[in-house]
Amino acid sequence: MIKVPTGPHHLPRPRKPLLSLSMIVKNGGQLFTELLAEAAPHVDEMVIGDTGSTDGSAEAARAAGARVVDIPWRDDFSHARNSVLERCRGRWILLLDHDEKLAPADWRALRHWVQEHRGARDHRAGIMVTRNYVAGHHAKRGWLPCPQPDPHALPGGTVAPGYVPSRKVRLFPNLPGIRFTGRLHETVEADLWAAGIKGEDLPWPVHHWGNLRENPAKTRYYLALARRKTREQPTRARAWSERADAAIGCGEREEAVEALERALALEPGDMERHLTLAWLLKEMGRPEQAAHQFRTVTASPRATNRQLAEACHAHAQLALETDDPDLLAKAGALLTLALRLNPGHGPQLNTLGVWHLRHGRGEEGRRALEKAAALLPDEADPRLNLAVLHAAANQLDQARAHVRQVLATQPQHPRARHLAQRLQMS
Repeated sequence: MIKVPTGPHHLPRPRKPLLSLSMIVKNGGQLFTELLAEAAPHVDEMVIGDTGSTDGSAEAARAAGARVVDIPWRDDFSHARNSVLERCRGRWILLLDHDEKLAPADWRALRHWVQEHRGARDHRAGIMVTRNYVAGHHAKRGWLPCPQPDPHALPGGTVAPGYVPSRKVRLFPNLPGIRFTGRLHETVEADLWAAGIKGEDLPWPVHHWGNLRENPAKTRYYLALARRKTREQPTRARAWSERADAAIGCGEREEAVEALERALALEPGDMERHLTLAWLLKEMGRPEQAAHQFRTVTASPRATNRQLAEACHAHAQLALETDDPDLLAKAGALLTLALRLNPGHGPQLNTLGVWHLRHGRGEEGRRALEKAAALLPDEADPRLNLAVLHAAANQLDQARAHVRQVLATQPQHPRARHLAQRLQMS
């Protein structure tokens, strides 16, 4: 008879999971189910905090192999996130939301990265860019067209003409003391940096669908939470900045301006907030106030090259909306600097082409616009500007060809339809 050892010291140690997917969800729908199926082969456990789903999300998560935790909702995203985090056993934590995805190749690359850092003593946090897809062209500040071709494309292809990028920690070591903070827009960054853990940029974008589906009740709820947060933390600039973002989402522009001004009074050196305020003022038809914010950025030694290029470009666009010859002359210098900092930037080349046309330099304008059209194959503006250029030169066939290309993909585009009428296109 074989003697079986007894006692805990004889039992094999359970292997600690390597990677935990940590999520909270309420009524995740089809995207949530798809995400779990795609994530399962690449993570060791999925821990889902359900905050009150009524659409079967909890049952779908269990069916996909996830551990589901029922979490009473307290109007506090950090509380819910931390409740899930406390139940994760992996060495690494991966954060995703129910309406987000990774490309298949990026899942494999992320798993390989985690395995490579399995025993690393120099803990680090993985920062990933989120592509926040939006339906309209240039619908929000920072909008970028989807790359063509896209090495990180999803199997179904492009879901929107472009997106607004944002960066945050998505992958971090599961260590005691690393917890989320913030009732709204919760993050772990404060605890990570306090623990001396450095961030590392990872190349795999997170595809986020949330902005493509209008949900007025949800955006209003976020604004209510943001207002509550500023009452609780009136001296925190970030709280006011989050309130501005929520107000913009609800169309409350005046409130957004006031919130950004409060944030900048607390932290005047934050160039991102200056740029957001400038964009907002420009959209609200306050060009002089917007120009003041752009000048603040271009004069600041704190501005990064990207921020400086954005400020120069937007300020030049503002100048092109006037008939002031001095401002128009300055626009050229601003665009030159923007393109020096960010060469090959399609929207800036388009604006440069328009600037040349305003000064009667057709050949220079054509070259800039053709470069912009090549870089932005799905963007209407460069092609329509080329159509105007060719029409002015009585090159009607070329003008019609550009308009036709736009209408083929955007048949209701108002400017393209107007040009089609002018060019007597059937």
